[in-house]
Amino acid sequence: MQPEILSNELRVFLSVQEELRDAMKRSDRRTAWLAIEELRGMQMHSTWPRLRARCAATIAEYVH
Repeated sequence: MQPEILSNELRVFLSVQEELRDAMKRSDRRTAWLAIEELRGMQMHSTWPRLRARCAATIAEYVH
């Protein structure tokens, strides 16, 4: 896969991860739910195994 695509995927992941953390701090369930759904989509569709693992770890951090 091309490096710029991986870079963009990582940039999106980091943005969504930060959005999720901020939403959890504010107790904003709707935004947190949307961020988790975005992470699940990235986890299912990314061709980058390490990014899929990071998505899974971030989701597991907040979903019990």
